[in-house]
Amino acid sequence: MKRKRTGSSRYFVFFFFAVCLLILLYFGFQALFTKLDWFRIESVVVQGNQNLESEFLQNLSLDFIGQNLYAVRKEDIKMKYENIVRIKDIGITKVFPNKIKIFIEERKGLFNIKTTDGEIFPIDTEMVVLDNDNFYPDEVLPVIVTALPTDAIQFGQKAEDPFLKHVYDFYAQVAPQFPDLFQDISEIYEKNGDIFLVEASVGYKIVFGDEEIIDKVKRYEFLEQNRSFEKGKVIDLRYKDQLVIRAEE
Repeated sequence: MKRKRTGSSRYFVFFFFAVCLLILLYFGFQALFTKLDWFRIESVVVQGNQNLESEFLQNLSLDFIGQNLYAVRKEDIKMKYENIVRIKDIGITKVFPNKIKIFIEERKGLFNIKTTDGEIFPIDTEMVVLDNDNFYPDEVLPVIVTALPTDAIQFGQKAEDPFLKHVYDFYAQVAPQFPDLFQDISEIYEKNGDIFLVEASVGYKIVFGDEEIIDKVKRYEFLEQNRSFEKGKVIDLRYKDQLVIRAEE
């Protein structure tokens, strides 16, 4: 006795042709959209930038004005910005029917580093070296004295220096609870393996050591709010439950 055919093969064929039809329609509409004048780009809008000038960033994409919105690849737009050191990431949105929006995530300076030649370069939260051609008002930053020569510095690359790593580890511990501490520091340097901070307004030095950092910073902030310190003094908090105020050596 022969089995009765279920007809599943007919459904498979129908499904196959339906998928093919959808694919053809997709590419057909896409080809149509890339030829219509209605979708010619009329404006490029840049958002998210803080230090970089909007006009400068917009001018980089002027070549796309007049081109079809759906014919322009996002990768081609990104290439216009790939050599700008201060751009960390870029997002692109095509806005129907004829506009492009570009969202800029900037790299912003966290510290300045000083080379052995006396040159100053800003670096961001990832220790990436930023260009120093322009001055930005919000980048009046503490200067970290390093052992790096200027010719070892490359824009857009991480600065590699053991003391710099030491400072960043210290910052990672302190900044979440005391974000204002570093705003009052003008310089950071190394002495006998310890991090020394130079207070900006008066010029006295602070040293915390590497243990129980949070408790020591709490003690320092209490002292700083309740008494004054003189230039040339070192506020030495390296010792547990002991404060040493001494003249700078």
